[in-house]
Amino acid sequence: MARELLSTALGVRQTQLAGLSDADIAAGLERLRALVRQIQRLSAAAAVDDLTGALRRGAGLQAMTREIARFHRFGGKGVAAIFIDVDGLKRINDSKGHAAGDTLLADVVAAIRERLRAYDLVIRWGGDEFVCILPDATREEAERTLADIEQHVRDRTSGRSVSSGLASLESGDTAATLVDRADQALYARREALRAKA
Repeated sequence: MARELLSTALGVRQTQLAGLSDADIAAGLERLRALVRQIQRLSAAAAVDDLTGALRRGAGLQAMTREIARFHRFGGKGVAAIFIDVDGLKRINDSKGHAAGDTLLADVVAAIRERLRAYDLVIRWGGDEFVCILPDATREEAERTLADIEQHVRDRTSGRSVSSGLASLESGDTAATLVDRADQALYARREALRAKA
């Protein structure tokens, strides 16, 4: 069995391994298993942003696509996307340094995570932009979660704020179109607030 596994893993015929002892075969299999574990660790690390612990954009898009497909297969309340932009990050970087800006980003993501369910997704979309995906959530539930996130960010970061937009999955949406609509909602909301000021 071990000889068959090793020959399959190496892509060679079992006869090509004829000169190897059972101990050599077992050692070779163990080295392959260790290599596979290392690749899995590296792959997991590559999917996560070092600074914030949020998913990187590519890994996040894949996870979003899986959640949308799951909704289409099994149904549920819906899928919501929240687009979040950290307000004033450039000012903080320019006045207090990039370390202060990095701390703010990490604090914002920590505040977001504290208000999401364990299976919700947090994705670092760009420098100071994040996307939260809420599977099995109605729009009303997502709106409550968003309001809670905004308040918790203010509380945790000594009054710092975020701009945000929300979109719910519609027929024909992909991960990219859902995020795009949430991003558009952020800009529409920002413009409405400017018009009131």
